[in-house]
Amino acid sequence: MTEIRMHNGRPAIYIDGKVCPETIAFIRTRTCENGELQIHFNSEYFKKLSESGVNIFLISCNTEWLQPDALEIFDREARMLLEAAPNAYIIPRFGLHAPVQWCMDNPDACIRWSDGTYPSMHLFTESFEADYPKVYSLSSQKWREAAGKALIDTWKKILALPYADRIIGCFPTAGNTSEWRAGAALTDPPNRRCLDHGEGFRKDFSEYLREKYHTDEALQKQWRIPTATLDNPPLPTFDDHYFSSAVDTDAVIPREKMLSFVPVPPAFNNGTHIGSFLDHDKLSHVFDFYCAWNRSTAKSQIYFAKLIKQISPDRIVGMCYGAQGCTSLSQNGRLAGTRMILESDCIDFLENPSVYENRQPGGSTGQRVVNDSFALHNKLYICQDDTRTLAENRYFRARYHVYDMTDTLNILKREFGKVVCEDMQPWWFDQLIGGKRFNYPEVVDLFARQHEILREAYSLDRTKKSEIALIFDEESFVSVSHESSSQLVQDMRNYQMARVGAQIDQYYHDDMRNPNMPSYKMYVFVNTMVLTKEEREVILAKLRREHAMAVWLYAPGFIDPEAEQRMSVEHMQALTGIRIAIENDLYDPVFRWDGEEHPICAGLDRRELFGDFFGRRYRGLGPAQAIHSEGYLYPLFRPDDPEAHVIANFCACEFPAVAVKDTGDFNSVFYGAKSLSFETLRAFARHAGVHIWNDSPDVTYVGRNYLTFHAASSGRKHLSFPEKCSLYEVYEHKYYAQDALSADFDAYFGETKMFRIERS
Repeated sequence: MTEIRMHNGRPAIYIDGKVCPETIAFIRTRTCENGELQIHFNSEYFKKLSESGVNIFLISCNTEWLQPDALEIFDREARMLLEAAPNAYIIPRFGLHAPVQWCMDNPDACIRWSDGTYPSMHLFTESFEADYPKVYSLSSQKWREAAGKALIDTWKKILALPYADRIIGCFPTAGNTSEWRAGAALTDPPNRRCLDHGEGFRKDFSEYLREKYHTDEALQKQWRIPTATLDNPPLPTFDDHYFSSAVDTDAVIPREKMLSFVPVPPAFNNGTHIGSFLDHDKLSHVFDFYCAWNRSTAKSQIYFAKLIKQISPDRIVGMCYGAQGCTSLSQNGRLAGTRMILESDCIDFLENPSVYENRQPGGSTGQRVVNDSFALHNKLYICQDDTRTLAENRYFRARYHVYDMTDTLNILKREFGKVVCEDMQPWWFDQLIGGKRFNYPEVVDLFARQHEILREAYSLDRTKKSEIALIFDEESFVSVSHESSSQLVQDMRNYQMARVGAQIDQYYHDDMRNPNMPSYKMYVFVNTMVLTKEEREVILAKLRREHAMAVWLYAPGFIDPEAEQRMSVEHMQALTGIRIAIENDLYDPVFRWDGEEHPICAGLDRRELFGDFFGRRYRGLGPAQAIHSEGYLYPLFRPDDPEAHVIANFCACEFPAVAVKDTGDFNSVFYGAKSLSFETLRAFARHAGVHIWNDSPDVTYVGRNYLTFHAASSGRKHLSFPEKCSLYEVYEHKYYAQDALSADFDAYFGETKMFRIERS
């Protein structure tokens, strides 16, 4: 019996009634050479991993629908694993891919462009690779049923194997790279066509609309399209998708070619958007398209999970979903249905790799999910860590700045420490054929020590006591451009959050109605741009109860999809308590602090520039994941309230940028830019009474019982504690402070130290 159960305040894997603080690993073992499958299985490597405490392994397993000998291949590899590591547990990583010929024979179940043609795709996974002239749609019920039957058939045979007691769960996969990605961008600019106009999604779209609106009349009223029907809803045109990514280039880049002595032209607009926002007043059907497209993938995952649970309710089921960051809105399709999955009773955990940016020594790797929401729903979040090591080829060593064993060990310590401090489940992913990424004595020894640390961590009270909560909204990701979401969400979580030096949690705004959500001194509303009146009231009620400080980024509550006028600064005022004005043009986001008398500004350089991303970006995957180096505001929102204290002004236009107002119930801060630096977030936190453990730009993850420190520079370091405690370095086995209020120590660039916090 395997299940996810709360253990000492956070979710954990239980096997046969006992908590299982084991590290998970997935080792790529298969290649296709000269048309023949080869299994590259290093028994000694698996044995060493198992002895070090890595005892839950994923093994690839396609259905016999796709690969007639899939069960035989899985059985062969599983037996090799159990011979090398008899104590290992297995989670099959199930590929639900349709055969190429099935896709050719069933075009109505495939992704289709708006012009009636079909995108091709080279499908690549760890156990299967093929060229698809047509590719199955993750929204297709026809594909779900065919793949579901194949899944059941193969799964039942796996459960009949003699070692079935070692099979503790199932991890279904689909889409390109087995990560539930559609594999094609939503738009194809050269041909002015867009996805997904296939029959599979059309049916799913109708079902989504029927569930949401019930009648044609209600749909027509919301969409303001008198001819729209539930059975035949219009799909977005190429131009309707403009807000999602094209606005980031067309509206910004042409200005770089402008001569300095001519008047600034107005920002480009094709009539479908308000700056970087989808125009909800005109194109509500596009908003529903994006919501339905994302939820279709979640719906498929729930469909397959139910099939597994019906057969084996005593096993856990997990999926790859919920990636916010590192993937484009137009390529995702697995983003705005996370809450739907969290509310389901058949999916036990979700996983994603860390973001492929800022992984180098001295950096901080951001997560892609709001992981503390998972705990509220008794779900586990597993951090799939494919951290690059010394074993990579020279291209990837250079990309990630991992050149020697010292770099390797410090990065592995940092990533593990982050997972423990934030109470997630660790999962090491070795993509090097046969297992080479972690196959060093020094790394295996490190894993053994980390296994001891993990067991110790699970024995302690894991209830989090953070003082800052970041608040996110799913619908906003599908209402604003990809670049805007990157600036608001990814840049802050990946480059700034770990440098604040404080304990920070992450939730969806919907969690604020949950009585089990903790109280915080400061709430940062990161991308809560789409909120109904009821949702605004839920947020305000919690802020009032706790008399907390609220920091509102860029356009909080700008869109109310249920209001008569859906896009209005009046919605923002009702939420923030601060009157806001809008300038519907393109502006530079840079500002300087100007609040000489306000304590928030104490310690902030009045001449330094804020509001944009300043510093070097560290891209792990090259130009394909490139992000613009400069931010923009389109439109610009500015505080226009005589009762609010303006503490910063935009530099290029002299409009107010940041304002503070005591509403009587809570302290409200409107922040008009998208990029939020760690210095600014730290200043806000200090004003809210949050304790700052580390005042330097070094990376610091703080948990209930552990603190992980990763040096961004060499030199003397200082940590301060909210109460007297002792700091014990878990790798060096020595105290850095005993019954003290602070600790001072030396650290070199890229060094990681992990401390156990022992309170007096």
